[in-house]
Amino acid sequence: MATKRRVALVGARVTAGLIGMAVVVVVAGGAALVPWPTIAAEPSSTLVTPVAGDQLRVCPGPLLTLAADSSQADVATSVGRFDTVYGARVPDTGGVAVDVVRTDVSAVDNAESVRDGAPQLLTVPVDPSAAQAPLIAGAQSQTAASETLSGLAASACTEASSDSWLVGGSTDVGRTSLVLLSNPSTVVATVDLTVYGETGQVDAPGSTGILVQPGTQRIVSLAGLAPNLLSPIVHVQSTGGLVAAALEQSIIRGIQPGGAELSGPTTNAATEQTIPGVVVTPPSVEVSVDEGAVSEDTPTVRVLVPGETPATVSVGVVSEDGASTGTSIEVVIQPGVATEIPLSGVAAGNYTVNLQSDQPLVAAALTTVNGSVSRDFTWAAAAAPQTGEFLVYVAGGPAPALHLANTGTVDRAVTLTADGGAVTQVTVPAGQAVVVAVTPSIAYLVTGGEGIAASVGYTGDGQSSSYTVSPIGPQAEAIPVFSH
Repeated sequence: MATKRRVALVGARVTAGLIGMAVVVVVAGGAALVPWPTIAAEPSSTLVTPVAGDQLRVCPGPLLTLAADSSQADVATSVGRFDTVYGARVPDTGGVAVDVVRTDVSAVDNAESVRDGAPQLLTVPVDPSAAQAPLIAGAQSQTAASETLSGLAASACTEASSDSWLVGGSTDVGRTSLVLLSNPSTVVATVDLTVYGETGQVDAPGSTGILVQPGTQRIVSLAGLAPNLLSPIVHVQSTGGLVAAALEQSIIRGIQPGGAELSGPTTNAATEQTIPGVVVTPPSVEVSVDEGAVSEDTPTVRVLVPGETPATVSVGVVSEDGASTGTSIEVVIQPGVATEIPLSGVAAGNYTVNLQSDQPLVAAALTTVNGSVSRDFTWAAAAAPQTGEFLVYVAGGPAPALHLANTGTVDRAVTLTADGGAVTQVTVPAGQAVVVAVTPSIAYLVTGGEGIAASVGYTGDGQSSSYTVSPIGPQAEAIPVFSH
């Protein structure tokens, strides 16, 4: 009997254990089917809208020459006065004007700035409640005609940046190139210049740690950093304050001055670049060159691939006069090497140069013009497409023209409203470009310009110059700030 009782107890315990296990399995299975309760805390954050800063533009100032005093060969001095036009409009109002405050930037490296004028800072206060930044534009021009410097130099008044590219210049024999660094901010800017040439990046002592005090302009001789370069390209980077960079180049051909130019920054490195307003003029005389060499009259595109991978680049030339397309070539560009691509065989006319690449690049185009007495040259930089309506101020100069290149895939109906109310309407077909004659020393409000890359160019007897029209940057947007 005792044995049977023990067997019964063991059987009961085993049965209870199996039942318990079954309950656990059922509960666990049910838990897999029913969502577990979750406890999640959203990170604490505050939406902060930065206070909109004033809109600032810097006009680079007068043309400069080195060694006006033979005892100070590395000192730059200005050689005459320049003229500036500027203004601002409220966007989407049909051209309601906004006051612009103009002040001087201290030209600490130019002893003649009191006589010839200093670089200028254009300031437009921004309403923090405004949805869009005001449209602000300005440009300057100067004609030089001395024994050492001649030609027309026109330039846009540009926005300061921490990162920009200057494509142009030369430090070869008879060439002078100056880098102009203007700091419109209230803090010191520390600037590093990285110089590339036809053999690659240049070891340039003294090119880093350049201090530009608030409200001042520094002048740096490119030959002092990297002499004997045929095709330099300069990468300008600053910390602390932002700087507006420009490049002045002048040429002596034999014993005669052969032109001057003020070039602003080209667009940042990208796989597509558009250079509007490349004006090709016929040579006044037949120029003989060595076999295999390229004449100085041949229009040329200077290109740099900043990365580490070779780029396959397609260069297309589109006529702005409704004539034939021009030419299209494909080349392989080595990284870190400033490369010049001659546009041989392009007839006289107005063109837009389009570059498409499998690697980001920067670019600008060089053209020359011959006159009855002297020659001049132009650096046409790549232009960023506009994002909406934009403002153009036309500086003084011979036969100014507004070049409009449509980078989009649909035709654009563009309207130009000049000061005084005169209206010009043009259609810019997709992927094509047009040129419109404009009047010097006035402003044009351009509507319908989304996707349009624009520049202003001048061509006269022994005179030429060009500058791009940059889009207005967006207002500061609200950003979340998370607390720990």
